[in-house]
Amino acid sequence: MITNTVTLAKKQLEMHAQQGSNSPLSIFEVARLLDMVRATADNTEIANQNNMVVGFSIN
Repeated sequence: MITNTVTLAKKQLEMHAQQGSNSPLSIFEVARLLDMVRATADNTEIANQNNMVVGFSIN
């Protein structure tokens, strides 16, 4: 589901870049799409770096 959303956002951004000033997207819509793409990339990077498991017990 998240992958589909990000893929769709990337396609919309590509179309926006191709259409330039003729694009129907507002600056706010473009910013929202960029946030979705970047947030997913950041979360994936954090998940890949978080491979260490820490556990402790109070006995």
